[in-house]
Amino acid sequence: MAKSRMRAVVMHEFGGPEKLRLEEVDAPEAAALRQREVLIRVRAVGVCYHDIINRSGNLPRTKLPSVLGHEIAGEVVAIGPGVQDFRVGDRVATVQRVHCGRCELCRRGRTTLCKEGVFFGEEIPGGYAEYVVSEEQGLARIPHAIAMEEASICACTIGTAIHVARTRGGVQLDETVLITGASGGVGLHAVQVCRLIGARVLAVTSSPGKEARLKEVGADEVIVAPDLKFAEGARRLTGGRGVDVVLEITGSLTFDQAMRSLAPAGRLIMVGNLETKPAAFNPGLVILKELEIRGSFATTTPELSESFRLVAEKKVKPVVSRLMPLQDAPKAHQILYDRGVTGRIVLQV
Repeated sequence: MAKSRMRAVVMHEFGGPEKLRLEEVDAPEAAALRQREVLIRVRAVGVCYHDIINRSGNLPRTKLPSVLGHEIAGEVVAIGPGVQDFRVGDRVATVQRVHCGRCELCRRGRTTLCKEGVFFGEEIPGGYAEYVVSEEQGLARIPHAIAMEEASICACTIGTAIHVARTRGGVQLDETVLITGASGGVGLHAVQVCRLIGARVLAVTSSPGKEARLKEVGADEVIVAPDLKFAEGARRLTGGRGVDVVLEITGSLTFDQAMRSLAPAGRLIMVGNLETKPAAFNPGLVILKELEIRGSFATTTPELSESFRLVAEKKVKPVVSRLMPLQDAPKAHQILYDRGVTGRIVLQV
């Protein structure tokens, strides 16, 4: 029997956006689903800067040819043996990285650190396609009040914001938080999550044209720094004290300024590194001010469910700035690379 076919944007080699090509490929078969696997008809997939880093060849676990896309929403069309939590017809979205659910780290709730975990678009095929397969522990049910386009980005934006701000950052009421790369997908939602906690938010952007949008989503102050020099502005806005927490989304480009923005006993939570380069810092600064540096990676399934609850209750608004068809994935990558969008681009499949 001939295999069914589907459309997918396939990357056969690393490079520029032109390496993403719409092709017709074999679709995953329902009959081949393994224990706890779910077959999903993709309806929407977000475009994240992680995809650009991946496409450029800077994520060594990526297997070629590859289908990118880890911000996935769609409907369950088939389930494998042993699936307990989902049925055909359920509306579901994925976390970025599917954990095993069995190892010591998973049993402790540290599922983002699972050594058996696999990332969509790296070790397993992603959502730039009509169909995708996920193990059920990497899925959450989408409330009917939330559109597929909004649901697709909730894990990687709101879920990541919850993980970095609350789970790893421990942001508290009345603390002052500085967010780098604040006009991006994670940044805009981190602003909302921190404001929901009751923190004062200083948002950093290199683009004057994005200041109004950051104020609109809840930033108390916006530091416009085209040269990425913002530490002095942060100290000025805090009466010379510095901020309690930095959510470092940009990475090595802003790391030094982020460290210099911190108050004594401040903590820097590292969640992004756009240029994938090492960051240098002065150990003396860390010692004398007793600073903390923590990492934050991906999202847990409970955090995705929490994201859906906040969206359904209209406490957080998913920022989908542009909808594009699947075949425009290369164009979407170029727009995102050129910083031509505030929020997320979503591909409709």
